[in-house]
Amino acid sequence: MTAAQHEPQRVELPDGRLVAVTNPQDVLVWPSLSEDSPYADGIADLGDGDVVIDVGAHIGLTALYFTDKVPGVRVLAFEPARRTNACVADNAARLMPGVRVFDVALGAEPGTAELTFLPNHTMMATIVSDDADDERNMTAVLSNFGVDDDTREQFWRDFRDGAERYPVQVRTLADILDDEGITEVGLLKIDVERGELPVLRGLRAEQWPGVRRVVAEVHAVDGNLDAVVELLHRQGYSTKVFQEDVFVGGSVHIVSAVRPGT
Repeated sequence: MTAAQHEPQRVELPDGRLVAVTNPQDVLVWPSLSEDSPYADGIADLGDGDVVIDVGAHIGLTALYFTDKVPGVRVLAFEPARRTNACVADNAARLMPGVRVFDVALGAEPGTAELTFLPNHTMMATIVSDDADDERNMTAVLSNFGVDDDTREQFWRDFRDGAERYPVQVRTLADILDDEGITEVGLLKIDVERGELPVLRGLRAEQWPGVRRVVAEVHAVDGNLDAVVELLHRQGYSTKVFQEDVFVGGSVHIVSAVRPGT
């Protein structure tokens, strides 16, 4: 199914700023980002002029968090899903000076891939589709929020309603850094629904020393979590792995990695 054109709507954050969204539930993550962010360690040593690579930018709330907390930070935001890319582009233009938006996915090799987009759950857009993992994680989320049976039934009825699949361009992070003339990255943030390892494999060996910190949401499926941690250790990082309360019982973990001495 091809994607239809949709104009972004705007929703007000608690501080009064209007953000473009695919649907109002997009902003539900803002309190956890702004008050108890899993990225807090990742921005601990960032300053004016530092570069953040935001892979899987969605509507741009993480980029907004970065620019709020670190004035002058430079963010490259990658979001291949059409509707969400329109939102992050709108938000960047109005709210986030210093943020550039790219409408491509990142992977281990350049090319194209099929993206799966769920209009009712746009944060789950991915080029690495896995229905069983999606259902496991959403079951965990519903349980952890104490959602009642009737609401769960409605949730699952609507879960994949209107699903879209279409090809998107894939580039490597190595090529992006070359094109942009970037040799130092303060933070590499990744949230791409099971596509984390290919993003990391898209860097060349000589580029890794220039990446100070990595914070990635990693799905523990098919050995993915262990492989990500092993790769980061091989590149000289110390790592911390933890799971946010909302995902207990699911596969989603946060891997926070720092290069010693930074």
